[in-house]
Amino acid sequence: MKRLIGILGLLLLVASCDSGPDGPGDITGTLLTPGVGVGAVVLEVVGSGVQGFSGAGGTKVFWAQQTDPKVHRVVVVGPGGGDLQFQVSVEDRSKRAPRVTVVNVVDTGNRSLPVTNDFKVRFSN
Repeated sequence: MKRLIGILGLLLLVASCDSGPDGPGDITGTLLTPGVGVGAVVLEVVGSGVQGFSGAGGTKVFWAQQTDPKVHRVVVVGPGGGDLQFQVSVEDRSKRAPRVTVVNVVDTGNRSLPVTNDFKVRFSN
């Protein structure tokens, strides 16, 4: 009997665990780089429920929705070579994060850098 009560208690504990924030809000995107100073990046962001974009950590963001309402072209411009961060306003933060393709990257001197798989965007709540 004690074992059954223990198992039921464990099941209730697991069921009550929170999987993270949900509902509308912002998630933060951070450009991961292979150790080079990045001045700006052009991204293609694809996802359902994306409502808009804004700067974070001193960045400026320009964006436009494409013909497909799930696709957005986003330009993130940084103040001077640090991490490039931006906010994505979404309908539900518990849903899957948008997919991001790095389209173009420039260094802090506005010179094009080769786009490699080393440039990625990581999202966090």
